[in-house]
Amino acid sequence: MNNSIKQYSIGELLDGRYFYIPAYQRGYRWTSKQVEDLLRDILCFAHDKKKDFDFYCLQPIIAKPITGDEKMQALFKDVPVEKLREKGCWEIIDGQQRLTTIFILYRYLMLKKNWDEEMLYEEEDGKELYHISYATREDSSEFLNTLSLDALDADTAAAPNIDHFYMLNAFKTIDEWIKTTGKQINARYNLAKGLEAVRTPIFELLNGMRDTKTGSIQVLWYELEEGVENSIREFQKINTGKLKLTDAELVKGLFLQSKNFNQGGKFIDQNILASEWEMIENTLHSNSFWYFLQRKGVDMANRIDLIFSLIYKRHRLETLPPEAHAEQLEIIDREIQDTRKSVIFRYFYDMFEGFQGDALQKKVAEAWEEVTETFRRLDDWFWTPKIYNYIGLLSQCGEDIVNHLIYYDTQLGDLSSQDDFLEYLKNRIRYQLRSVHKNEEGVIDLKYKQRGLVYKVLLTLNVHLVNMQNTKLNSTSEIYKFPFDVLNEQDWDIEHIDSFSTNKLKRDEDKEEWINTAIADLLNSDEMKEEKAKILELKENKEYAEAIAYIKRLAKEEEENEDVKNNICNLTLLDSQTNRSYGNSLFCTKRRIIIDRLMNGVFVPIGTQYVFAKLYDQSGTNRSAWRQDDMNAYGKHITQLLNEFLTSEN
Repeated sequence: MNNSIKQYSIGELLDGRYFYIPAYQRGYRWTSKQVEDLLRDILCFAHDKKKDFDFYCLQPIIAKPITGDEKMQALFKDVPVEKLREKGCWEIIDGQQRLTTIFILYRYLMLKKNWDEEMLYEEEDGKELYHISYATREDSSEFLNTLSLDALDADTAAAPNIDHFYMLNAFKTIDEWIKTTGKQINARYNLAKGLEAVRTPIFELLNGMRDTKTGSIQVLWYELEEGVENSIREFQKINTGKLKLTDAELVKGLFLQSKNFNQGGKFIDQNILASEWEMIENTLHSNSFWYFLQRKGVDMANRIDLIFSLIYKRHRLETLPPEAHAEQLEIIDREIQDTRKSVIFRYFYDMFEGFQGDALQKKVAEAWEEVTETFRRLDDWFWTPKIYNYIGLLSQCGEDIVNHLIYYDTQLGDLSSQDDFLEYLKNRIRYQLRSVHKNEEGVIDLKYKQRGLVYKVLLTLNVHLVNMQNTKLNSTSEIYKFPFDVLNEQDWDIEHIDSFSTNKLKRDEDKEEWINTAIADLLNSDEMKEEKAKILELKENKEYAEAIAYIKRLAKEEEENEDVKNNICNLTLLDSQTNRSYGNSLFCTKRRIIIDRLMNGVFVPIGTQYVFAKLYDQSGTNRSAWRQDDMNAYGKHITQLLNEFLTSEN
């Protein structure tokens, strides 16, 4: 692979180079809003407090070098070939909208300074605005190069073609924005109100170099190897959504550059690195692996990004005390989610920058070794059921896996026993359940409105039941690994065991359906003929409330108060489809549906199975109702099982 990735400031691109926009791309189409958003970002960045050498980052540009005198001369007919060789030529595969907008903005600022190319060269240390040539509308280049302030009075509707319309609109938008919104932003920062005070900081950022202390505007430059077919194929991938320049794509290009390897594979072989990359990527794309590391609903466009983000986070956190990690992780996550910054890529880019030859190859090999070591650690945990279960639980509770890696590396290491790490994980679970309290009877007391904490407790219960099997059987079998991927796929949530209320049945047809289901589940014996006839009569007369109340009395479902029915002793976890299928049905109906789903191969959490199997009914006489004594027994069972995770503060 001869592709390369570089980091440029816009100031570095102002060296007179030539950009060619091929015919397979559409013309310039940025709207006023896109231009205004860019201006707002740049001006606010210029005024915000920032670190020395900080920068505002544009989306990546994908380019391919153009070489060969004949080819360059054919594309840039009026430019001497010697100058083309000196300045350099590139085919822009993605990024022409940004490059054209920056060109229009920079030309506007030059015109407002009354500078020509010679003045720019003298005043800005040899800078020269880059040149853009468009394959489909060659006159667009001339249009851009001859833009003048007189054009601000021109009618955009009179533009000779659609490209010129958008270019002129961008030019006029810049002028209007600076006179209005730009002045308002400066006033908000208590800065000078004049227009020059708006234009100057934008111009200075555009001219900034990577080593400019006061800041710059920078771009990731993804350079492809030569080949027309290659360019078209890459462009098609981008525009059909197949190629996304995520941090992983950029880092992959960075690691696999040919200059990182020698023929003998002295430090690492390119093919080995590429195959290991593929193996890691494939493993992470297995949901059973992914969702023991990430909470329900979290995904990434390219999952190998997780490994690189873990390495980045670890190095950012390793010098900080553990109590500072949570706050710092929030900051780091915000940085990572800002795709414009590509902080993960920049971390590795800075790691390799300045190295050459053997020194570079050694550095790349060391960095890749950290990648494979990080993955191997996760893989080891995945294949150890107890550790897998607890880490998966903590991930679903929102804990970042990087904390476990840091603890393992700094406090344990390879010589520590598995029990030491398990005890650490149990302590993390205790921390997650630190807000759980017991009532006067010593039973966990949680209400439905505390949904987040109830969910954690019920999930801990189900995971712990699986780990108990591992402990009793001394098993390392995958059978006793909790299915966190199924947790995500089935979208489990909290559900009342005994129906909280039938008041939600607003429509008559819903009430009729509830009554018909209840009759089928409860009154299908000869002994219940009279009761069934009475209920049918009430239904026929549309006396639905009386029919429902009568059925509940027959089912011996007690009308407990709201506090009791909303307590954790009447709550369980269930997948959304099962939940929707029975709503506020009788317990006996819910039990039938659960059994049907189990018999049809649907996974039901162990704790939920225990509830509907009535394992807490010590008398063993009533399988059709969930009563107060069942709730009490269930609450005590949860408390007893989870007691080791409840601290003295609980």
